[in-house]
Amino acid sequence: MADGNGSLRAALALSVSALSAEHVISATLSSPWSVAKFTQSDEDKRLVWKLFTEAAVASVIFAFVIGIMLDSDSHSLLAALAGTFVIIAWVGWDYHRALNGTL
Repeated sequence: MADGNGSLRAALALSVSALSAEHVISATLSSPWSVAKFTQSDEDKRLVWKLFTEAAVASVIFAFVIGIMLDSDSHSLLAALAGTFVIIAWVGWDYHRALNGTL
């Protein structure tokens, strides 16, 4: 990733995949605050995790496609997947705290 174009592609892959992951998750679920406030039952909690898992899988697929489209080597693909996994972990932690009453 020493050349400028490779660095630019990797940065684009990282940022676009992170934004994509955040968008897919937020389009699927309401905010962690809303989840904490309105989740009433264990069934509600299971549904939240089901929807979150579906959004996470969709985000990884988007990241893979973004990385492949930008890639002339493996750096863009790795950057795209890294951006997605960081957002999934961060937002997943927020939903975990929301569902456990520690948000």
